[in-house]
Amino acid sequence: MIRMIALDLDGTLAIENHQILPATRDALEDLHANGVEVVIATGRRYRTTRLVIENLGFDVYAVCNGGALVKEPGQTTLHAENYDVTPVTELARELGLTLFAQRDAHELGGADFIIDTGSNWNNATHTHFKNNSTWAEKADLLASEPTYLVSGAFDSEPALRELADVIASRFPGIYNTILVPHLDSGHFYCEISPKHVDKWHGLTKLLEHLDIAAEQTCTVGDQLNDMAMVKAAGHGVAMANGHKDLQKVAHFICGDNKKDGILDVVSYIHDINKTSAQTS
Repeated sequence: MIRMIALDLDGTLAIENHQILPATRDALEDLHANGVEVVIATGRRYRTTRLVIENLGFDVYAVCNGGALVKEPGQTTLHAENYDVTPVTELARELGLTLFAQRDAHELGGADFIIDTGSNWNNATHTHFKNNSTWAEKADLLASEPTYLVSGAFDSEPALRELADVIASRFPGIYNTILVPHLDSGHFYCEISPKHVDKWHGLTKLLEHLDIAAEQTCTVGDQLNDMAMVKAAGHGVAMANGHKDLQKVAHFICGDNKKDGILDVVSYIHDINKTSAQTS
């Protein structure tokens, strides 16, 4: 039987303004009430993940920051994995990019993320700081506490591809770099984490905690940062609006994010679990 569904947010579960389509929300609530753990698995930080959870209407576990942070329904931290951002900060400065360093603010207090002051900020960085000034700080990352959950930078896709390429050549086998479009801003975001950290890594911490097997898990996503969890789960699903490379590795492709595509997945889980119950 499928005992867990793990859902990406942007482009998968969430629509504009952190909302969830009513039919999708009701179907997930029913699924949860019938014993299937509903989990969020996102690149977002926890504070903005909470905005979607509140619209979901019931509290859930959340894998955030691309797998580096796992939060329990009571908002306590189940697992946090930090790394030293000093080498990638130095490299970003060398390339004229500005690094963001993410923190577990709910657990530690203070800002959700620190923006490096060691290079000139582009428009995307200024805008992101302005829109999140309550939860952000400016600081010299090379003179601050060096360990953070994940780091990243906003810029054009070519500039971030160069960053990813240089990281791969200069630090082979050390870091993951994933480029994703940043909502509707027109910019891209390059997420940087230790090589072993991805959404599936975070989910494995939760699977251990809940005693659920990988083959009992269904994961749903739309972008390349969902690749690891879609490939590793017993039932990996890609959205119809998702990246073509993700669709190639998925068990099946459900409907569009803005057209209740998640309902296809809920129906699939009901069918699997019904068949399993009949044969057990």
